[in-house]
Amino acid sequence: MKILVIEDDKQLNKTIKIFLERFKKYEVISVFDGSEAVKLIDSEKFDLYIIDINIPSINGIEVTEYIRNKDIVAPIIIITASLEIDNLEKSYEKGCNEYIKKPLYLKELDIRMNNLLQKEENLVYVTDRISYDFKHEELKIDGEVVHLRKKENRLLQILLKNLNHQVKTEDIIKYVWENEIKENYPLRQVVSRLRKEFNTGKNHIISVSGIGYKFEP
Repeated sequence: MKILVIEDDKQLNKTIKIFLERFKKYEVISVFDGSEAVKLIDSEKFDLYIIDINIPSINGIEVTEYIRNKDIVAPIIIITASLEIDNLEKSYEKGCNEYIKKPLYLKELDIRMNNLLQKEENLVYVTDRISYDFKHEELKIDGEVVHLRKKENRLLQILLKNLNHQVKTEDIIKYVWENEIKENYPLRQVVSRLRKEFNTGKNHIISVSGIGYKFEP
């Protein structure tokens, strides 16, 4: 887990960073204002964002909006001393997942983080544009659900479980068709249909000559 903490209260920033690194064993980068945050968001990938609303230069709600406008789907936790209901509403409108009011208790932060990460554990973030939810068998591209047929879903699942690694044709057939007995398994047709569902401008499903297929982000 790589986490970006954006908090202008230096003591609180340091406390969160120490807690997450020492007790949760996460990699943490911390900054003190929105401008610094935006530069990092442009250059690095994070698994979770913890953002104070009232940070200098670019406020936390604007940073949240910036993250979502870049099609980044990683969870966002907003923290704030503000009691204004408008800030709560705007934070969720712009894409935050959790909202914690100050004073911040590390135990509460831990609980809310665990809740978010339990929801995320069935998700595979293939790229910033593509995610797959194994629990609900749901592919999303740019936040929109792509409706797949059963065979396409099964094919995508086995390829994502072996992301960047080749999967043998016989293993794919066994997984996709389960116990169905056929004279011919139309794997190429299923591959072709699945390829058409991706509108990212890249062929993610690569044929490996004499072996099978692999999925490349």
